[in-house]
Amino acid sequence: MEIKVNTIITLENGEKYVVLNETMYQNNKYYLVMGMDENKEVIQSKVAIFEQVKINEDVYVEKVNDSKLIIELTNLLKSQIE
Repeated sequence: MEIKVNTIITLENGEKYVVLNETMYQNNKYYLVMGMDENKEVIQSKVAIFEQVKINEDVYVEKVNDSKLIIELTNLLKSQIE
């Protein structure tokens, strides 16, 4: 499945996120996401950046935890929105 803006991603642990924006950075695709509750209401305090990981034809995401990379990606994503 291809991930696009407004796609809802469900993680293995059951957490749901909606994709707000996407960008390419150093040949990798990243997504700005916001958490959702069980009623599909957005949780504004639950913001994250996920990196797309492709294994064969399957698409997965991993949360970005590197603080320097988060700053770079945040600046890039913000510049695309403005």
